[in-house]
Amino acid sequence: MSEQLIGRYHGDKKTLFWLVMKTSFLTLITLGIYRFWAKTRIRKYLWSGTAAGQDSFEYTGTGLEKFLGFLVAIVVLAIYLGIVQMILLFFGLSLMADATTTAGKIAQIASIYISFFAVIPLILFAKYRARRYKMARTRWRGIRFGMDSAAWGFVWRSIAHSFLTIITLGLMVPRQTFYLEKYMADCTWFGDAQFVQNGRWQSLYPGLKHIGLGILILIGASVVAATLEAFRLAFLLGIIG
Repeated sequence: MSEQLIGRYHGDKKTLFWLVMKTSFLTLITLGIYRFWAKTRIRKYLWSGTAAGQDSFEYTGTGLEKFLGFLVAIVVLAIYLGIVQMILLFFGLSLMADATTTAGKIAQIASIYISFFAVIPLILFAKYRARRYKMARTRWRGIRFGMDSAAWGFVWRSIAHSFLTIITLGLMVPRQTFYLEKYMADCTWFGDAQFVQNGRWQSLYPGLKHIGLGILILIGASVVAATLEAFRLAFLLGIIG
């Protein structure tokens, strides 16, 4: 008979609160450098306070690993942006273009937007790698979690789903959220057992009712305001006439 595992959190709220306060203070006085160790300490506490069955999870990551990873990311980003700027310069676009001329302004604006969109794949890549790092540093009953090395698959899927969401004016946000989370879940392992996420993306729409209500209220208020303005103008024109 298989064991029934019930998840529960048994950490202490007061202990967590003071841990957050302490690590936040240390982060502040070290000008942000300690935040890598702060995140690690908080994760260790949260993981150890979360249990499945009678056994708690374990987080084995270190602040030094996160700090070194941050330094590597900064170097990669700097090199990547340098290459992007060289390519833009080759095509006559530059952040340092003369802003006093129309051509210079266009070159600056184009360079800013292209540089911004060029960084998006790296941000998405880093998002997947961050999830993969957390999984690789998580243990339960001595067995390690893990994720496939599939960050670039996540990148192009994220871009494609984002494009679909944009052209549908946000209506496909639930679909984007579901399939991206499903992709990461299906790439996750516990030992030699692979995770599989089921469900339907349409089931996420009920959770957006409050957003839909807000949009309807905004539209309704705009219609009322436009109607009142039309009546006011008609009244003024009637008086003038």
